[in-house]
Amino acid sequence: MAPTMNGRRCHAYREGEHALPNNEEEQDQMDLLHYIYSLILDGEIHVAPIKNAQRVLDIGTGTGIWAIDFADQYASSEVMGNDLSPIQPKWVPPNCQFEIDDFESEWSYAHPFDYIHGRELGVSIHDFPRPCRQAFSHLRPAPYTKQVVSLFQEASAKFGKPMDNLDTWPAAMKESGFTDVVCKVVKAPSIHSVPAYTNVLLSRVLGWDKTEIGILNMHVLRESKNLEVHQYGKLYLIYGRKAL
Repeated sequence: MAPTMNGRRCHAYREGEHALPNNEEEQDQMDLLHYIYSLILDGEIHVAPIKNAQRVLDIGTGTGIWAIDFADQYASSEVMGNDLSPIQPKWVPPNCQFEIDDFESEWSYAHPFDYIHGRELGVSIHDFPRPCRQAFSHLRPAPYTKQVVSLFQEASAKFGKPMDNLDTWPAAMKESGFTDVVCKVVKAPSIHSVPAYTNVLLSRVLGWDKTEIGILNMHVLRESKNLEVHQYGKLYLIYGRKAL
């Protein structure tokens, strides 16, 4: 039988670890808050700038409504929600699952996550640095350099001068009459030119403000100094000749 607190049902697993009940009234409150937060965030269910998150963890998931919505919105992702109470619905998207667990305990996930989410956790945590450390150790690094490349491709295409079509240039030269066309691709460091491109493409084409661009440049520069990150650009060397 589930324990009660002032007549309201509470969780049985690790009884007493969470200050709030889990009865139907509280579950309705959780779902209502989810709706309110969505209104506050203009329909969004997260504010982190995530793209292509394949593995997602929702700690203290409650009724699981956020995890379910995320799984519906990002069908290619795998979403895991954990909570002390088994109050999540049985019928959920195929890419969403739940487990009974205490996120304040030692995490034992075998594979890292791309995004770890939690909310309404103010009365759920004894030692906040501990789950922070565990979340950090179970996150897959999200390289800002990769984000920059994607943004450059998007902005340059909108600008009418795409940056990612260099592999089509040799064919264009041949069609123009050049013979013996050769294309060599070598690895080359390119990180130092990032601010020059971001300041123009992201502001003029994508509408970023100066602060957003500065923060992104700072993260990219920091990654460039990380010796564990082996990043490089592709330098295309293309030549041909005009036959007699």
